[in-house]
Amino acid sequence: MSSSAASSSSVLIVSSSNISNFLTIKLDRTNFPLWLAKIVPLLRSHNLLSFVDGSSICPAAFLTDAEGKLTKYQDQQVLSWLNSSLSSTVLSTVALSSSARTTWVSLENRYASQSHNRILQLRSDLMRTTRGDLSIADYLDMALGEIPWAELV
Repeated sequence: MSSSAASSSSVLIVSSSNISNFLTIKLDRTNFPLWLAKIVPLLRSHNLLSFVDGSSICPAAFLTDAEGKLTKYQDQQVLSWLNSSLSSTVLSTVALSSSARTTWVSLENRYASQSHNRILQLRSDLMRTTRGDLSIADYLDMALGEIPWAELV
């Protein structure tokens, strides 16, 4: 095994032991954008985003060379990270996926459009919020209380 492959796998082993420190939220049907904001930088920082964005194809199971084994190991590590960051309800929808990429695509297909629709609805609600005869302070209190601003990010 090359030295870069050895160092790459040792980074993964160290990182996998404390993954819950980085992924403090579990994906559910309402928080896809927030979950993405956590998982994408984590994968990118470990040079593993390619396993979910489609730019790296995990080799077929029959490959036996060292690079193939490492790639399969990395894919399964990413799959494990993804699965550990999902609520039990969401996990049940992808439990049979055998690669990080298939899990990622399934999650995007299921939750990205819901999140986009929710953002559009929240923006519409915000635009319809009127001040009327309220003071500026009361209006802001009302708007800040009714609109879940974190969901618009």
